[in-house]
This record gives sequence, structure tokens and C-alpha cells, in this order.
Amino acid sequence: MVEVTRIFNVVEFLRGRISKSMPIQHVALFLLVAQKQGITMPDLCEQLSMPQGSLSRNVKLLSRFLEKSNGRMVARGYDLLRTEPSTANPHALAVFLTPKGEDLVEEMVDMLEGVEIDAAVQQKSAAGSERIAEKSVNVVGRSQVC
Repeated sequence: MVEVTRIFNVVEFLRGRISKSMPIQHVALFLLVAQKQGITMPDLCEQLSMPQGSLSRNVKLLSRFLEKSNGRMVARGYDLLRTEPSTANPHALAVFLTPKGEDLVEEMVDMLEGVEIDAAVQQKSAAGSERIAEKSVNVVGRSQVC
């Protein structure tokens, strides 16, 4: 159950950093690209069981794009993903994390590892406290004998 809590906390961390209304399909897309940088759009469609049109919209929202607003071009999107032509298939786009996306993944991994590190530190601290208590008892016992 602890693992499920960790996963939930990391997903909520991601949504908190990007958007509380971020749908789970965006989370799945982001994590799959993080796992398989350079994955092609057709492979993403297959692995996420997502139609090509939906995938294109989701990749666009997680990328950075320009949109006309009040006669001006405005940057939109979360700037987590970027696309470029695939070297393996010139007719497909490959999807990668942006530096911002890489930083976010790093924070998420640190968060997962931090939980494990915190637990290990707490265990070592408790063990250390027990040893100190034992030594104190031994020292007190010796002083009484003398």
C-alpha cells in the first residue's frame, strides 16, 4: 500500500506543478515519453491506445506552441515535450522531453527516492538512539560499581 501512496503523491506533485486539472492521459503520455525518449507518435498511439488526433492534441498541449490572441502571438502549452522528425521513420515525429520536462522528471524521481532515504535515515536514527541508550546504561552501571 505504501507504493500506491508514493505513486499517488508523485502524480499529485506533477499535477500541482503543471495544472490541478491535468487529465490522467496527459500524465500517462508525459511518463511514457520520459521512459522512452524519442518514441514516435505511432508508437505512442499504440502504447496508450489513443487515437492519432487525440494524441496530437495532447502532445501539443504538453509542448510549447504559439497562438494568436488579440492580434498578437502568445506562447501557450506546458513546455514539457518537444517533437522532431524521427531518424528511424522520416514520416513520423519523435517525442522528447524539454529541459523543463527533464527537470520535472528528476524532481519526481528525487521525491520517490527521498521517501526511501527518509525511511532509511529514520531507521538508522532509531538504531543509533538505541545504541546511545545502551551505552548510557553501561556507563551509569559502571559508575555505580566504582
